[in-house]
Amino acid sequence: MGVVFRQSAKNSIVVILGAILGGLIIWLSIKYLTKPQLGFTRNLTNYAVVISQILLLGLNNTLAVYIHRYANDARKKRSLITICLLLPLVIAAIFSLVYIFLHSWILPHFQPDDIPYMQRYFYWLPLYTLLFIYMVILEQYLGSQMKVAVSAFMREVVVRAGSILLILLFGFGYIAFNIFVIGSILIYFLPVVIFLFLSALTKGFGISFHPGDFTKGEYKEMLHFSWYHFLLTVSVLLMGYMDALSLPFYDRNGFSSVAIYSNAVFFISFLQLPMKAMQPASFTVLAKAFADNDMPKAKNIFSRSSINILIPTVGIAVLLCCSLENAIAIIRNGYTEIIPVFAILSIGNIVNIATGMNDQVLSIANYYKFNFYLSLFLMGVLFLLIRVLVPRYGIYGAAWSTTTILMAFNILKFLFVWKKLDMQPFSKGTMLVLVAAGAALAAGYYFPHFFDQAHHIYVRTFADIVIRSTVIIIVYALMLLWLKPSPDLLEYIATIKKNKRLF
Repeated sequence: MGVVFRQSAKNSIVVILGAILGGLIIWLSIKYLTKPQLGFTRNLTNYAVVISQILLLGLNNTLAVYIHRYANDARKKRSLITICLLLPLVIAAIFSLVYIFLHSWILPHFQPDDIPYMQRYFYWLPLYTLLFIYMVILEQYLGSQMKVAVSAFMREVVVRAGSILLILLFGFGYIAFNIFVIGSILIYFLPVVIFLFLSALTKGFGISFHPGDFTKGEYKEMLHFSWYHFLLTVSVLLMGYMDALSLPFYDRNGFSSVAIYSNAVFFISFLQLPMKAMQPASFTVLAKAFADNDMPKAKNIFSRSSINILIPTVGIAVLLCCSLENAIAIIRNGYTEIIPVFAILSIGNIVNIATGMNDQVLSIANYYKFNFYLSLFLMGVLFLLIRVLVPRYGIYGAAWSTTTILMAFNILKFLFVWKKLDMQPFSKGTMLVLVAAGAALAAGYYFPHFFDQAHHIYVRTFADIVIRSTVIIIVYALMLLWLKPSPDLLEYIATIKKNKRLF
């Protein structure tokens, strides 16, 4: 876990920087874009993300797992890479033709005021989707080669910096909204090209394919693995995005509701930062342990990674709980509904993160069928909840629908993994983390407000956030050092003291 923790530390710095840039994007977007404009751009990105994951056919998961099996067979490794790169391109081309053919059927499903946005940029979605396809699969490959931080830097920092530039150009009148939307799509060419270049520098990367490289049994096994991961991805992805995707159809406010909801989801994404930073490296080591049939090591990695991810996640949750009101005061412009939506969504996301890397374990241990059938059933339930609650309660109905299903999904996965593999994420350290978080929450919540938001709102609100957050971090860090919930955290701190550097 030492290498994993160092890789995660590198990635964490990148992810946190990306989150800061993401926050700046949110503020600038609200400042310079109308609610319908912001809701449309978020909606278009959601479509591209969801469709790209579907068109990957589960091949990104196949690449991540099977690349280790063929690590010492250069011929099979190149063939695997070739299949995973070229097949999605063919499927994307087929999708584009069908999508264009259904133009007149798709548009009427949106709210009348939103149709002009979709009409104008309708034909850009296939390209946007294709860029996401290759960004995902190349990043997955780089992650398998322990190049997590580099790829994360491109995704979290470079792309977001480009997005900030586009918003500023639009906000100051140098470009029209049309150029802004198109530029927001084309900017993803940059990470794709760089990911491809970095992949080409890794050992064994190449493009070549001969049908005889794999046996019939190997083809069947990979096809079976990819197919179920494709179905699983569809169901899990739709569970995660169905709320936001359904708002333009079932909420009478259309893209305006998407603007509010997407910003609440942005704040929720802060809870996912530790998972995004630490899971890629942990997954690589976990997959290798399963490939070596070393179950004691796999259980150890699963348990330790769970507590290591939980520590920063809970810390961020405490910071958000004590600072979100200040953040909304800065945003203003009619976005106060973000706070209750965030509160609802945070319940399900905390349960999701606290229950550990169950998805990864089910995938590696060939129990992905259970994950698929469970997600398929719950996806149907989620659709029914959204169909009933969103027309009546709008964004709150969408949030409660998602949280209810997310909690049920993760609790059932946790129980299944515990029963089948005797692996579970909770330990004495879990309780110690919650105790430390409770002390930090009390310190942040009861810390007095020295600043009046009615005057100099940006300066005073920012100052309050900084001071309050500093108090929370100090209390939380001291509690962790005292309670010692994770040996990896102590080892990492000792390494910093010894080497005088973060990694």
